[in-house]
Amino acid sequence: MTEIHECGQCGVVSEIREQLCHPEERHDKHEYCGSAPERDNLCEPMREHLGYVCGSCGRPAEQPELVCKPLVTG
Repeated sequence: MTEIHECGQCGVVSEIREQLCHPEERHDKHEYCGSAPERDNLCEPMREHLGYVCGSCGRPAEQPELVCKPLVTG
């Protein structure tokens, strides 16, 4: 099973813990997808890697499989 981490500061989810400023482990996307985080202040390292957002709740993610309805950003 893949480890999922959510930044406790900006809500970005990633499989790569080191990219997040305040990583917190999550077990699956049902723990975070469905509730929109504050996205005004993305972690600096994550800005380069952020590629997806959930089309349902707006949750930012590095990988598309980490959110329910992935949309490409940018």
